[in-house]
Amino acid sequence: MSEPTPAAVEVRTPPAAALKVANAGLRIILRSPLHRAVSGGLMLLHVTGRKSGRVYDVPVGRHEYNGQLVTSAGGAWRRNLAGGADLEVTLDGRRRRARGELVEDPHEVAQIFSYLLAKVGLKRANTLGLRLNVDRAPTLTELQAALTDRKVLRLTLLDA
Repeated sequence: MSEPTPAAVEVRTPPAAALKVANAGLRIILRSPLHRAVSGGLMLLHVTGRKSGRVYDVPVGRHEYNGQLVTSAGGAWRRNLAGGADLEVTLDGRRRRARGELVEDPHEVAQIFSYLLAKVGLKRANTLGLRLNVDRAPTLTELQAALTDRKVLRLTLLDA
């Protein structure tokens, strides 16, 4: 009996305990003068809970798509941005106001990831939280199948 062939693309997230420790350190670094070491590829979202009013500080990957900042939105925090919401983001050590729009259409999410994958390169798919099990660019259909629980957050900065 042979093993099933793995999907062309898999979403890979670090173990929860490792993510908790790494995020705690990144929160400190992204707010500090040492941010230059990591802020080229990361940013810190400050998302306010719709019901609780609590502010969640979430380190996320930083990418550009069609002239706008985007990030993969796979965590529970994204629910606070459904339908669009104001938030703050720390970019390059500076806290700024922004409007977040959650891209939920599976085809559009796959298109954005395809663009970002081409930009970062297949060997760096892990920077997008992906694992490729093929030695070529995945198709939109393959990406869409893997990204069923992923959305994309599109940010528009509100201050100059």
